[in-house]
Amino acid sequence: MTQAGEKGTMTELEKDLLPLNVLLHCRTVVESKNFVTTGVMTHLEGELFEIELHEFEQFELGETVKLTVYSPAGIQSMPSVVFAKYEGAIALLQPPDVQKRFKERREHPRVEISGNAQIVKVLKASGDEAIPEPFAELTIHDISITGISFSGPDAPHFATNSRLKAKVEIGFGFNCELEIMRRERHEENRMHCGAKMQVLEPEMLRPLRALILRQQVEKNAQARRELGKKRTFNG
Repeated sequence: MTQAGEKGTMTELEKDLLPLNVLLHCRTVVESKNFVTTGVMTHLEGELFEIELHEFEQFELGETVKLTVYSPAGIQSMPSVVFAKYEGAIALLQPPDVQKRFKERREHPRVEISGNAQIVKVLKASGDEAIPEPFAELTIHDISITGISFSGPDAPHFATNSRLKAKVEIGFGFNCELEIMRRERHEENRMHCGAKMQVLEPEMLRPLRALILRQQVEKNAQARRELGKKRTFNG
């Protein structure tokens, strides 16, 4: 009964929150200690805001700023930190309380990454762990805070809903539990899997988040460079 009541209360609270994407494409004032300018909120993904503005070079990495967003739902003010800057835009960290102020059905962004993984154990439904024979190294294709995709030699333990314990190496290593959600055979005896991922060492979430943020920024910066080339070419 209590659980049902709590769920109902959460739903009512969510109804009172604005959707985060109400800020998208809105005029946004960015104010630092020594500089104020106006841009446009062009991207909302994961833990980042992206604001397009001409004076991007005026901001310093790690600098604390105040954002004032003129949205259809009213003026929204919040603190933030400059995470990156690139041609025509700056990327800022979403403030910690953003989820308290906005209703956001956020999917953790996946980024392409080079790395490998090794299956350590197969986790049975009974809770017992079976140590399998040594497995070939798996190739990681992309990763998020809660998911991963990889490919490698096919095996029975890669069936959908299988639970596995793995060691992941992407420039730093961490242990995780995986639940296979999607499995596709690409070639004879080879497969591609998508899995939910739970990082077992809480302290490893910090470098993982930092890596994902850097990859997001590089992807956005590359997209802007390509757009700039197209505009120049079509000039």
